[in-house]
Amino acid sequence: MWKVLTGLVLVVLVVWRPGVASFGGAAVGAWAVLAVFQLGLLLGAAVFGVRVPLVAIGVGGEVRTWTRPHLRVVWRVVPLLMSVGLTSIKPPVRRRLWLTGLTSAVLSTAVVAVAWLGAPGWSDSGRDFLRGFAVAGTAVLVNGLWPRRGAGTTSPGWFLFGLPRVTGRTAAEFEATPLVNQVSDAIAVGDLDRAEALADELVERHPTLLVSIGARVSVLTLRRRYGEALHAVSALVGRTDLEPRDMAFVLAEMASSAANAVEDGQVPAEVGVPAAKRAADGAMQLGYPRHRCTGTLAQLALLEDDHAAALALATQAKATSESGLARADALATIARAQMAAGDNAAARETLVEARALAGWMPRVAETAARLDIA
Repeated sequence: MWKVLTGLVLVVLVVWRPGVASFGGAAVGAWAVLAVFQLGLLLGAAVFGVRVPLVAIGVGGEVRTWTRPHLRVVWRVVPLLMSVGLTSIKPPVRRRLWLTGLTSAVLSTAVVAVAWLGAPGWSDSGRDFLRGFAVAGTAVLVNGLWPRRGAGTTSPGWFLFGLPRVTGRTAAEFEATPLVNQVSDAIAVGDLDRAEALADELVERHPTLLVSIGARVSVLTLRRRYGEALHAVSALVGRTDLEPRDMAFVLAEMASSAANAVEDGQVPAEVGVPAAKRAADGAMQLGYPRHRCTGTLAQLALLEDDHAAALALATQAKATSESGLARADALATIARAQMAAGDNAAARETLVEARALAGWMPRVAETAARLDIA
């Protein structure tokens, strides 16, 4: 859809008195409306009680990160774009998310409307600038309001037009998210006993929901019960009620669980590594973002003794991590790759941040123990 809209914008600008001011306005308009969409989500989340677990500012490599139990802020090299993650911690879940999406849509529409109305008394170049702003801003607005939900992103328009129509299991998944987030909160501070009790309660209430099984798998993983986690995820592959988006998440988790099980010696490498690779490939084919798979791919490269690839992939995973635990896990892989290459000093330096983020995590603690022995 982006290609079609971009083509239409260029055609309109060429036919409709093109100039430096018009194309400059188009660039600013596209950027501004994209930013307003995300700022609208932040505002709506603050007003209607929706949690924002992730704010990423810019594109490219990380410059700085701020990690808290409920929020991760990432500042990247080119701070032109912003993305916001949403999750609900209080019922009614869907109503709160819908109102958040509505806030974003209203603010973005207002900005585009003002651009179309123009500014009295502006010069010709100023009016050309506004025209370019309005044309490109409209394209971004239409794209943002188009309802789509995949394994990588969810448009504000989906919250507005798609969310009210969900029924059955999908609706139940949303309504269960407050309890799921309680599990995540307990995990974030290393309170695995509480996390396990909440996950058990969640599975008892909603035994067939993906969020319930996912919460249980998270706890099993952090308990080093990788084989059980892999079995729980593998049982989902044969389900016929899952959409491609759902299956992408299942396969990504299956790949991660298989890699963990092989690394810990609970599954033979000749069985687990090919299975993990197939699962990761399947997840990405179904739309799961590759950058979210790099941590698993780094583990698999390390298991195959490709230390250089493991280090490169784990470094990417660290740079694109969306939580403190994910970053700590990537740092553990980096340290293991450095140890495998014979650089224990570098591994110790790497583990300083990992220990500060989540020194209790099994992969971090085990890596540190190996270094102590070394």
